Amino acid sequence: MFILKSRSPRRIEILKTLGIQFEIQPSDIDEREIPGELPLSYLERIAKAKIGSPGSLDLNSSYLSCDTIVVQNNRILHKPENFEDAVRILSNLNGKSHSVFSGACLYSVGQSDFFYEETEIAFKKWSISEIESYIHRAQPFDKAGSYGIQDSGGPVREWRGRYHNVVGFPLFSFLGRSKIWKEYWGNENSP
Repeated sequence: MFILKSRSPRRIEILKTLGIQFEIQPSDIDEREIPGELPLSYLERIAKAKIGSPGSLDLNSSYLSCDTIVVQNNRILHKPENFEDAVRILSNLNGKSHSVFSGACLYSVGQSDFFYEETEIAFKKWSISEIESYIHRAQPFDKAGSYGIQDSGGPVREWRGRYHNVVGFPLFSFLGRSKIWKEYWGNENSP
């Protein structure tokens, strides 16, 4: 059995598009940062924690967990707590560049494999009313950095790297680990 430890609709859709058969068993963990923790250390710690403790896992199953962080000036910009927080986050990113890291952990046969991808994002320069209008329209409260690259009329001007990484899944790196997940394809003709 292949188990996704996430309730993200975007990750679920990506795996369905690949034709992978899986079950959803989201993890609820404390995602607070440890003081002084570096962004990539945080990403790896959270992705691994979402898998769960090895003693609680079925050795006949494979598990996938993911997390996405937006990083500017070596600081993580998390999901907004409310409208005002989303305005604050988007105002900090406004007209500037930042990085998006999506990390994942694959756990199978008693071994875990952490991997991630980075995409550089450049934002448009918006007025405060454009920022507020976007938040009202897109409701990006479940997204790291308070935005979605897939949102029509969103703040992203350009990016360098992989699109799916910003959506929240390091797809290219995941596909490179087919030895673990290929047995879960629902269709013999899948990639």
